[in-house]
Amino acid sequence: MKEFRFRCTRCGNCCSDKNTIVNLTCFDILRIRNGLNLSIEEILEVIGFYIFDKETINEEHKMVVSPIETERGLAFIGLLKKDSGFCYFYNDSEKKCFIYDLRPIFCRTFPFSFNLIFSKSNKTSAKIKMFYTEKGKQYCPGIGVDAPLINEDKWIELGKQTIEELNNNEILIEKWNKAVKLGQVTPTVKSFLLTIFNIKKTNQD
Repeated sequence: MKEFRFRCTRCGNCCSDKNTIVNLTCFDILRIRNGLNLSIEEILEVIGFYIFDKETINEEHKMVVSPIETERGLAFIGLLKKDSGFCYFYNDSEKKCFIYDLRPIFCRTFPFSFNLIFSKSNKTSAKIKMFYTEKGKQYCPGIGVDAPLINEDKWIELGKQTIEELNNNEILIEKWNKAVKLGQVTPTVKSFLLTIFNIKKTNQD
């Protein structure tokens, strides 16, 4: 495996990039909602349902999680930002996250990302490939030759959990979007939130 070096310097760059929307999975929303004991109305004050055209997505925001059907069309779910561009939950004066223990998976894994690489000889066998994100290489001072080597086992385990959560999230989104197209549910944001709030607790951890 390639050597990876990283130590967070608490610079806040990843929390203040105006062109980055932190994608949320359904499970991210559940962790934040349950951890802070928020109502639907309060959740809607901290998360956004973003509608972008394809050009904007490709060039700027690089959305990872699939969009959901809403009353306004397909929307991507992400944390809201302040007018300054900082994440809603970032405390600029203290250089820290208000919800660090509840932070979304893409905050937990930054500046890394993960892929599953399947064996050519055995399609049921796969390993996790780890790499620096483009945003990480662009503005994260915590990576580089002067940073310590990471604990590879710890990060690969996090990568495994991340990939599993993303896969489960895609299944939920597919079911929701299909139900909308079949006219089984009304595609409102509140209806979507109520649907994921009913997910069993065993899927939230």
